[in-house]
Amino acid sequence: MKKSYLFLQTKSPAEGGPEAFDLALTAAAFDHEVHLILAEDGVFWLRAGLPELVTEAVEQIAYERESLAERGLSAANQIGRDELAKLIAETDVVVTG
Repeated sequence: MKKSYLFLQTKSPAEGGPEAFDLALTAAAFDHEVHLILAEDGVFWLRAGLPELVTEAVEQIAYERESLAERGLSAANQIGRDELAKLIAETDVVVTG
């Protein structure tokens, strides 16, 4: 049974490290619907660069708009906090880190 997963990364690269994405990669490998949202200090992955394997495996990656603005960053794929709340409510499995 295919499920939808939301991985909410709130930790910076220094705190989380690339292993923080292992569960997202595992879910994507089993062909589940996977969303990766970077919020709070997780938006600093924009500067560090997401691991290439993550960008290849996870189709739906976005940055929380308000977290970007609070840290003076910008990105093409943005999602607002209200949209994020709706996505959380609609997703089968939510994992934060």
